[in-house]
Amino acid sequence: MYAINHAATSLLLKKDRPNVPILPLLISTQVVELFWVAFNYLGIEHFSVRDGKLHLDFLPYSHSIFSSLLLSLISYGIVRWIVKNKPLALPFALGVLSHVALDILFHEKDIRLSPFSETPVWGLGIISFPFLNFVLEFLYGIFCWWYFKGNKRLLAAIILFNIFDLPVMLASGKALDVFILYPAILPTFILLQILITWYLVARFSKSADENRH
Repeated sequence: MYAINHAATSLLLKKDRPNVPILPLLISTQVVELFWVAFNYLGIEHFSVRDGKLHLDFLPYSHSIFSSLLLSLISYGIVRWIVKNKPLALPFALGVLSHVALDILFHEKDIRLSPFSETPVWGLGIISFPFLNFVLEFLYGIFCWWYFKGNKRLLAAIILFNIFDLPVMLASGKALDVFILYPAILPTFILLQILITWYLVARFSKSADENRH
């Protein structure tokens, strides 16, 4: 799942929680991906380009089920007892869990049970069917906006970012050679997407939330 739709998940968590700020929820839905970005920069995790396709070969530390559960529990403890923000603790922990849960639907079989076991692995592989991937992600983003009862600017941001992601979903063959030559481009691209979607969703959801209350 691409950055805008992970970010849209924060709208589901924000609904009916007027006292919980949106930015921590946005961060929660992408903490896993931030670890992936850092681990790729450090060479701890990696991707490859084979047969004209991009494959996330090795991401067990950031994206395994065990890692996701552990990070969620740690996040809950930090927010609840160190930050002392009880209303935020549970939705933040759920946001962390949501990332890998959604990725299992879209990834190839590359989500491990834990970093310490090569099998079993999960992933429905929707990413292998770019147009289906686009439609399902698009509909999910729209659903999050509808459930949140967002404004037109928030809807436009979700629609436009899904459209902008379509060329990336369709990229194959020699178009991916740049990632072989310069592997830092992919995590940098993902990081920039995360930051931009945080800004847009936080800005436009805030005004929608204020109008609703």
